[in-house]
Amino acid sequence: MEDMELTSEQKYLLRRVEIEAKAMSKDELVEALCTSWEARFKLKQTFIANSREAGFMFFLEERHPWQQPETREEFEDLMGYAPTEDEANDYLREMWEIATMELDMDEIVLTPDDDSGL
Repeated sequence: MEDMELTSEQKYLLRRVEIEAKAMSKDELVEALCTSWEARFKLKQTFIANSREAGFMFFLEERHPWQQPETREEFEDLMGYAPTEDEANDYLREMWEIATMELDMDEIVLTPDDDSGL
């Protein structure tokens, strides 16, 4: 997915924030930064809750990828429901396979680029 451009309005607002921030003290900047992160988290929670109500599930977690859920409560928080033991095992197996993925060089087939037919 390519990067999306900001709209003219967004660019204008961002420049306005930059100008206003230059006049702020360090404490005011820290407060503004924390407030913006709090708003980001609330928007994310709203998005996830509304998506679940509509029947969609997204895994948008702040946790680090190496932090696997270990308790039933952590799985429920991650998945939005109480998974069965098989679902939990499948999830952990899939995460392990992604984290330890290796290429099978014998299965890779290299072909020459053939642009003559185009």
